[in-house]
Amino acid sequence: GTVSSRDAAMASGGGITLVGSAAWTFRSFRNLWMLEELGVPYTHLPCRPRSREAFEANPFGKIPALRDGDFTMYESAAINTYLGDKHASLVPAPGSRERGRYEQLCAATMAELDAALTIHDKHSHGLNSIAAAVDAAQARFEVGASTLAAELLSTGSEYLLDTGFSAADILFVATLDWAEHPDYQWCTWTEGAAEDTLEKANLREYLQRCRARPAYRIAKDKGGWLSNHSRL
Repeated sequence: GTVSSRDAAMASGGGITLVGSAAWTFRSFRNLWMLEELGVPYTHLPCRPRSREAFEANPFGKIPALRDGDFTMYESAAINTYLGDKHASLVPAPGSRERGRYEQLCAATMAELDAALTIHDKHSHGLNSIAAAVDAAQARFEVGASTLAAELLSTGSEYLLDTGFSAADILFVATLDWAEHPDYQWCTWTEGAAEDTLEKANLREYLQRCRARPAYRIAKDKGGWLSNHSRL
């Protein structure tokens, strides 16, 4: 369920609490989606970044963070890997080649795509506005998205990993959702947006497949779907 205070969130005892509203950051949505895919009970504390609740769970004051009993962690990609390992679902086994590829895909998504969107957030408004930095970030994002789209096509799989849908897909799709937000519109893969390619057409089908998953739709509804996107 959803609660409005930390005390209420922790009243259920040693369960899982997701700290951070998906109406304020796409990163919280990644974890909402993962939790819904896993089907594990959890409490959602939909606080804003830099709120008291955010600082209590994350020394940076950012969201999301996760409480699992007396254990607390932050960073959305790490949270999803932890949850997948704990519940033996949606992440490959440690030490396997698929796990190595999973970690590689997650790192590439964060370093090339998430980072570029963050640069846009920091330099697209106010006193820190730097147009050249925003342009460079968008170019970097497009290269990263095209690279992963080409890799997806080359595998011939319905998902990023041959073993099926995984937390790497959650991270990649949620990041592309972020890029499609009106604040960015960095979505050259949409039909008619730019010169079409097999990679883009395959990526569109992939996105439709992932977004049709029931857990995606449930998380989207629970998260308020980012109507108040905040630059972090």
